[in-house]
Amino acid sequence: MISWTFAAATLALGLATTFVAAALRPAAVAALSLAGAALVWPIPTAALLAASAATWGLGRLLPRLPERPRALALTGGILAVVAALVVLRAPRASRDSLVPQASWVGLSYFALKFVQHLLDAAAGRVAAVDLPSFLATILFLPTFAAGPIERTGEFAAKLAREPLPWSERVLGLERIVVGLGKKLLVGDRLLAFAEPVFADPLHATRGSLWLAMYAFAIALWLDFSGYSDIAIGAGRIAGFTVRENFDSPYLQPDLARLWQHWHMSLTSWLRDFVFVPVARRALRSTKRPLVSQGIAQTATMVTCGLWHGFAWNFVAWGLWHAALLTGLATWRASARPARPASPAAARRDHVLGALASFHAFAFGLLLFGCSVRGALRYGLRMFGLDALAPG
Repeated sequence: MISWTFAAATLALGLATTFVAAALRPAAVAALSLAGAALVWPIPTAALLAASAATWGLGRLLPRLPERPRALALTGGILAVVAALVVLRAPRASRDSLVPQASWVGLSYFALKFVQHLLDAAAGRVAAVDLPSFLATILFLPTFAAGPIERTGEFAAKLAREPLPWSERVLGLERIVVGLGKKLLVGDRLLAFAEPVFADPLHATRGSLWLAMYAFAIALWLDFSGYSDIAIGAGRIAGFTVRENFDSPYLQPDLARLWQHWHMSLTSWLRDFVFVPVARRALRSTKRPLVSQGIAQTATMVTCGLWHGFAWNFVAWGLWHAALLTGLATWRASARPARPASPAAARRDHVLGALASFHAFAFGLLLFGCSVRGALRYGLRMFGLDALAPG
């Protein structure tokens, strides 16, 4: 992600936000971001611009339509985005690394931002977002490749405000250095250890299997949060505060809290645009809150899995987390209210909960990094059940 070209383009963004008139700022940010992205990565510039313009145009049309035509047009627009994502990503997705990669940089993030804009447009929440501001949000160079996911209405408001002073922008350099250290000095080395073990678990020792799982879990956090640190730092240099994306997820006392602190721009998107609508509809149909929550959790986590890649292991990974989160919610609903714990007991419970949550997440990564059969083989061998492992 970081190169001299990326650094120069980010600095150009910073100078533009300083010296360009406020009325021209969104257009300048969009143009310089697209130019910088085209120099850094091989991107389909014309197709991306056409898709962005079509999404914005449909967003302008949606609130003006009657209810039924609006619903049909919204559904058609979302299906078009999803179909494009399936066609462009599924056959080209690379699994040379345990961290999923798409051949088009930023493809999955564009899809989320397009769908968000259409849903917000249909609800009348982004009427003030003009085309330059929309393009600036979609193409913003620091978040172009891997987020955090900025919502069009919120980022348009940031564009309208005065950019950060340079005394604050230079602090972005520190955040970039932290992100590079996470990814390059630690994360990539842990991935290099984990990848051959995940690729061939049958010929790895039991100890190596456990260590590789832990290494992958830590490396995935370092990789994703490192990219976010770089994006947040570069965004600050460009003059804008980019939303935080990770907040010590592995230190949270339960799996639900872990997910609330993991890739927060993605999980908040899933909450607002998948979980809440599905839960409301399910509750109207079933009249049973826990059942509705389970249905919504399943839809949300399977969507999250498919967003990472169109393969059965990602579906199984989503179902793993949906089952655990639903079980946690059911247990909480049925458990008796606990007496206030002493400070020492509360700290002990927090540590034990964090360890359990981390391991639940880490075991799920077997499905994230292997096929379903490979994950089963890997997990059984970890516990010495080699005879039960499929060949």
